[in-house]
Amino acid sequence: MNTLLLRMVAAGMAALPGACWAASDGQAQVTLHYYERPPLHYTDAHARPAGFIVEKTSSIFNQAGISYAWKVTPANRILALIKTAPGYHCTPGWYKNAERMQYARFSAPIYIDKPLVGLSRADFSAGEGITARDLFRRPALRLLLKQNFSQGAYMDKLIGQMPDANIQRVSAEVPVMVKMIRLGRADLIVTTQEETEAFVASAGYRMDEFRVLKFPDVPAEEKRYILCGNNVPMELMRQLDEAISKP
Repeated sequence: MNTLLLRMVAAGMAALPGACWAASDGQAQVTLHYYERPPLHYTDAHARPAGFIVEKTSSIFNQAGISYAWKVTPANRILALIKTAPGYHCTPGWYKNAERMQYARFSAPIYIDKPLVGLSRADFSAGEGITARDLFRRPALRLLLKQNFSQGAYMDKLIGQMPDANIQRVSAEVPVMVKMIRLGRADLIVTTQEETEAFVASAGYRMDEFRVLKFPDVPAEEKRYILCGNNVPMELMRQLDEAISKP
């Protein structure tokens, strides 16, 4: 770690005694926050962080030689910590958008999603191959979204053109949202292909009770990043990007 960063760490420790630091080796420790969203990131049966985003992020931090500690934290709380909390806070697997760029730093992309899909009840009326653009223009569509979450640039643009009355935003975790869909309180949620089966199983249902709508117009180019607070030094972000770029 360079001299400037060490000075910043020392100053932070003096001013913020309650912050999370690994002082034994003189290196700042990053708190890596994750929330329960299998298979991306979740707590396994041994109470350890798991998931392919967790594994990839741990490998990146190890390669960069940056000290870190995982912490499970509710999703909206994570964003609040990134915005205002002292210490070094980061969280992997998030989309980049204009709002988040105002209060956070982003690494190079660490993963590219498969195309986003819609999850609805099995009896939801929509033809196979319907585009997201056409579906989201339906005047009676009831879309269920998680607060403060981005659905990627393309989907966010379509959602932004929908009437507010057609959108219900909730703080509940996605398995609860799946239950709301099943009970008829909304028509559709947006998720990734990788997560649909895990969410349905976590909600206590079978996949044959739902439909997965694959939209031909949704691009397979939504990238996920490590998102960090603006007080995380640019030198640390550079180290992460160098590790990400290595095969």
